[in-house]
Amino acid sequence: MTIHQTRLLFVLCAPLLGLASASAQTTGTISGTVKDPSGAIVPGTTVTVTFSSTGSKRIAVTNSAGEYAFPALEPGQYDLEFRSTSFAPLIRHATLSVTERIAVDATLQVTASQQEITVSGDAPILQTADTTLGRVVDGQAIKDLPLATRNFTQILALSPGTSAPLNDATALGRGTTNISADGARPGSNAFYIDGVDAVNIHVNSASNNAFASNGVVVPSPEAIQEFKVQTGLYDVAGGRSGGANVALVTKGGTEHFHGSLFEFFRNDDLNANSYFFNQVGTPRPKLKQNQFGGTIGGPILKQKAFFFFSYQGTRQINGYSGSSTLNLPAIPTVRTAATLGAVFGGQATYKGGTLVSKTGSNINPVSLALLNLKNADGTYVVPSPQTSNITGVNYAVSEPSTFTEDQYVDGLDYQFSSRNHLVFRSVYAKQPQFNSFPSATVPGFGTTQLFNAQLYSVTDTQVITPNLVNEARFGVNRAVGSTGFQNQIPLSSIGESRFNSAQFPDIPSFVLSGSFTLGYSVNADQADADTTYEYFDTLSYVHGKHQMQYGGEARRYQDNYYSNNRTRGTLTIRTFPDFLLGLSGSSVASGGNGSGYSNIYSGSVASGIATRNDILRDYALFAQDSWRLFPNLTLTYGVRWEYVGLPVDKGGRDGAFYLRNYVAPAVGQFTSAGFVQASNTRKAIAGVPQVSNTLTDNVGKLNFGPRLGVAFQPSPRFNIRAGYALSVDRPSNQLGLLESLSLPNYVRTDLSATGNVASTLQNPFPTLPVGSQFPIVPQIYGGPYTNANPALSINDVDPKFRTPYVQQFGLNVQAQAATNTVVEIGYVGSHGVALPLETLVNQAQLASPTNPVNGITTNTTANVQSRVPYVGFSPSGLIYLQTRASSIYNSLQTSVTQRLSHGLQLLASYTYSKSLDTQSSPTDGTTFTTFNGDQTNLAGNYGPSDYDRTNRVVVSGVYSVPAFGFALDHTGLGKKAFSGWQLSGVGTVQSGLPYSVTDASGGAFYGGTTSEASFATGASVATAHLSGKTESRLNQYFNTGSFVAAGNLFGTAGRNILRGPLQRNIDLSLIKQTAIHDSTNFEFRTEFFNILNFANFANPASAISSPTSFGVISATVGNPRIIQFVAKVNF
Repeated sequence: MTIHQTRLLFVLCAPLLGLASASAQTTGTISGTVKDPSGAIVPGTTVTVTFSSTGSKRIAVTNSAGEYAFPALEPGQYDLEFRSTSFAPLIRHATLSVTERIAVDATLQVTASQQEITVSGDAPILQTADTTLGRVVDGQAIKDLPLATRNFTQILALSPGTSAPLNDATALGRGTTNISADGARPGSNAFYIDGVDAVNIHVNSASNNAFASNGVVVPSPEAIQEFKVQTGLYDVAGGRSGGANVALVTKGGTEHFHGSLFEFFRNDDLNANSYFFNQVGTPRPKLKQNQFGGTIGGPILKQKAFFFFSYQGTRQINGYSGSSTLNLPAIPTVRTAATLGAVFGGQATYKGGTLVSKTGSNINPVSLALLNLKNADGTYVVPSPQTSNITGVNYAVSEPSTFTEDQYVDGLDYQFSSRNHLVFRSVYAKQPQFNSFPSATVPGFGTTQLFNAQLYSVTDTQVITPNLVNEARFGVNRAVGSTGFQNQIPLSSIGESRFNSAQFPDIPSFVLSGSFTLGYSVNADQADADTTYEYFDTLSYVHGKHQMQYGGEARRYQDNYYSNNRTRGTLTIRTFPDFLLGLSGSSVASGGNGSGYSNIYSGSVASGIATRNDILRDYALFAQDSWRLFPNLTLTYGVRWEYVGLPVDKGGRDGAFYLRNYVAPAVGQFTSAGFVQASNTRKAIAGVPQVSNTLTDNVGKLNFGPRLGVAFQPSPRFNIRAGYALSVDRPSNQLGLLESLSLPNYVRTDLSATGNVASTLQNPFPTLPVGSQFPIVPQIYGGPYTNANPALSINDVDPKFRTPYVQQFGLNVQAQAATNTVVEIGYVGSHGVALPLETLVNQAQLASPTNPVNGITTNTTANVQSRVPYVGFSPSGLIYLQTRASSIYNSLQTSVTQRLSHGLQLLASYTYSKSLDTQSSPTDGTTFTTFNGDQTNLAGNYGPSDYDRTNRVVVSGVYSVPAFGFALDHTGLGKKAFSGWQLSGVGTVQSGLPYSVTDASGGAFYGGTTSEASFATGASVATAHLSGKTESRLNQYFNTGSFVAAGNLFGTAGRNILRGPLQRNIDLSLIKQTAIHDSTNFEFRTEFFNILNFANFANPASAISSPTSFGVISATVGNPRIIQFVAKVNF
C-alpha cells in the first residue's frame, strides 16, 4: 500500500476510528533520526523511551530512513536508549512539554564494546519540528514566580503577543486574568485542563463575572505539572477559538512518595495604602488572607498504579476590592428640603426648565427619602463628601468583601501494560464570596455569590503498534454560580411605585452620572448551571517521514439559567439638581419641569419568564500530516471541519423578532407581524409563525479551517518558522440569553430623552405584563405612546447569524545565542471576520422635504419616535446581535529565553503591535456590546481595539544566588545561612488602553444613542494631549477644551483616539530553602507585589455629558505594594 493510499484510507476511516481533538491533547511527541559518525542513517535501531516519573517504557525501531517517533507521550522527563549492532548503546535525556513535538536525534559511535554512553540534555531549544507559536511554563516556574493571587492565568501574559491588565494582588478571589492573544477578543481563548474544555459556555470568560457565571477552574500551583499557552498558528488539532489555546496538565503520582505543606499569609499591617485613599485621608483597607494546604503523591502498586492528591484552602477578607472612590456633590450632613435648597437652590438641570428652589420647596420626596436612607451602622447610604475637592475624588470608603475556597485535585494513573495506560484526573472547588461593591458605588448593596466548579477527565492511551497510538478521553466540566442580595430596600419606603412591585418589591438602580450609583445592577438576580460532556479520540500514525493524526471531538453543552434581568429597573440621571427634582418634562402648570425632558434622562425595565434550559452541540473532525521532508525541513498541513451548534431551549420558550417579517402598525393599532416562535414551543400562539428551534437560518455545518506550517533550519543555530491558520471562533451562549430576552416570554422597554418625558421619580416606569401573564401575544403598538402602551425594547439574534472565524499568519526566526539561550523575532498578524456585535437597528432616520420619513419632513427631538424604521419599538430598544464586525492585528514580537543555566532562568519579551477593529468585546470577555454613534455606519467605528497596547515589555526570571562566604564551610551553619537563596520576579511596562471622548446626549435627532463628542473649532487629537506627569493631571488628564458636545447629530471625534497612562509593575520574591533531610527541605519566602509602589492610574472619565467628572482620573489599576509571607515543607 502506498503512502497516498494509506493517507486516503485513514481520512475515510477517521469517523469510524473515533472522535479526536489534539486541541485537548495532554500529550506530546518525541521523534528523531539516528545516524553514525559519518552522517549515514542507521535503520533498525531499537529505541526505548522511559518515563522517569513512573518507569513506564515504550519501544520503537528506526525505519529505512533511520527515523523513529513516539506519539502520545505524557509531558515530563524521559530517558531514550538507542541500541544497534556494532554501535555502542547511547542514552539521551529529554524533557517533553505538553502538546509539543520535539526532535531528539542520536549519533551512534562505532565500537565492539557494549558500554553505554550517556549524553545529557534537555529537549532542543530550537523548535525545529513545531510551527505553533507559544510558551511552556513548567511546574517549578509556576511555584517560584510571584503570582499575585496564585493563579496560573497570570503567567499567560508573559508571552509575546498578549495584551493584559496588570495583575492585581487585591482582587477578590482568584483574580483570573483575561488576555487578548494576537489581537483576538479576550472571550476567544480556549482553556483545557487535563485535556478537558474548562471554559464555561455561558459567557466564555476565564473569570467569575457579574452574570453569576463561573469562570475557568484554577488548580493550585502546587498541583500543576505544567501548561502551555499557544498564542497562534495552531495545527489542525487546535480548534474552538480564535484566541489563545491554553493546555494545562495537573500532577500525577510517581515511583516515590512526594508532597508538600504550605501556608501563604497576608495582613494589611504590611501593605501600602491605595493612592486615592491617601488623598482623602482614609485608612488603609483591610486585607487578610490565609492560603493553606498540601499535596501528596506516590505509588500504589510499583510501576503499575500511582496516585496524587492536593488540597488548598483560601480565606480572604478584602477591603481593597470592597472599596469605592466617589466624586460627590456637596450634600449636607443634615438632610431636609430646606438644607438641600440652601446648598443647591438656583442650580439648573441638564436640559433646563425648572430650577431647584432655594427654599427646597420643589425637592422631590423620593429624592429626600433616598438621601436619608441609612445603613445598619447608622451612616447614610449616600454619604457626604470627606473633603472639599469638587473636581476629583472627595470620598473614599472601604467595606471588606470576603472570599472562601476549598479546592481538591485528584489523580490516579494505572499502567495495565506497556501498551495500555489509563489516567483519571479531577478538580473540585467551592467558592462562596461576598462582594460589597458589585455595581453600586455607595455602601449597602453588596451581593452574595456562590461558585462551584467540577472537572473530570478519564484518558485511555492504547499503543496498537509502535507506529499507531490511540488516545481516547471522556470529560465532564460543570460550573454553577448564583447571586443573591445583601439588603433589600422596599419601593414603599421611598414613595416610588412600579407595576411588578408585588413580585420585586425593592428599589431600582439609580445612576447619577459622574457621581454615584445606588441599588442593584440589572444582572444582580441570576443563577447559572452549566455542564459540558466531552468525548475525544486521537489516532496518531507514524509512517516513514510522516506523522499523521486523525480524529475529531464531540461536545454537549447544557446551560441552565435564570435571569431576572432589569425586572427592578434602572434609572439614569445626569445631574444632582435633576435628581433632586425628579419631575416629568410636561408643562410647569401640569406639574412638570417645562423642558420637554424628564429629569430622569433614561429608564429601562423588563418583565417575563426568566428560566431557560439550553442545549448546544459541537462536533469536529480533522486530518493532519507532519512531513519531515528533510532533516532540516518539516511541513505541517491539514484541515479541520467543525459544526458549531446554536442554543435550543428544551422548554420551547424562545421567540424572536424577524425584521424581514415586520409590517408597521397603523397609528392607534396593534400588530404581531415579525414575531416568531421556536418550533418546539409548548404554548403555540395563534398568528405567530414557528421557525427552527435555533431561531436562525444558518446551522454552521460548513466550517472548514485549513492550516499550513513550515519549520526550516538552515543551520544548527537558526530556525525559521512560518504558517497560516483559519480557526472557528466559538461564540458563547450569550446567544441563548439574548434569545430569551424577547417576546412572547419577555418584554422590555427602554426610554430616553423625549421618549421618557412622562417619567417621574414617583412613577418612573411604564406598565408591563407581570411574570405570571407570560407567554403573551406579542403586541407592537403604532402610537402615540403612554405608560399603558409603551414602545417596546427587545434583544435578539439576527437569523442570518453565522460562525465567526479568525485568520492567523506569521513568520518567526529563532537564533540560538548560547547553549541554553534563544532569541526570537517575528511578525504575527490576524484578521477576525464575522465577529459578533450588537446593533441598534431602529435608529431614527433623518427626514427632509425631499426625503420624508413616515410623512415627516423635519427633524426634532420630539418626533424621533415617529422617524424610526420599525414603528412600535424605541429608537435604542431593538438590539440585534449580528456577525458583521471585523478586526486586524499586526505585530512585531521579540523574546529572549534562557533555560536554567548558571542558576538563571529568564524570559524577556517585547511586543510592538496595533490591534484595530470595528467593535471590541468587553476586556473580561463576558458578553457582546453595542457601539457608539451611527448604527448604519459600522466603518465609522473602526479604530484601536479596546485592549490595544502599542508597546509591551515583560521580563520574568528565577535566579539561584551563589553561595559565598561562610557557605564554603560545608559542615557549619554558614552553609545553611548563606546557601539556598533564590530571587524571582516579574516586571511589566506597557502602554495604557485607548479610550473615546463620548457624549451620552449626542445624536439626539437619532434617538439618544451615545455618540463620540466633536472636536472644538481648530482642535484635534494633538491639541487634546497635555504634557506633564500623570499625577499632576488627575483633575484634567487631557485638554477637555478640545471637545464640544455632539449636539443633535453624531460627533466627529472618532473612536479610541486618546490613550490612558503608562502602566508599570514589579513583583519580586525572595526565597530561602533549607535542607532538613536528604529529600526534605523547608522553604520560607517573602513576596512583594508592586514592590516599588507604583501608582498606576486608570483611564479618565471621558463623557462630556458628565461635566463634574469630565477628564478626571479617580481610580487606579493593579494594587499598591502588598507583602506576603510563605512557609513550605517539600518532601
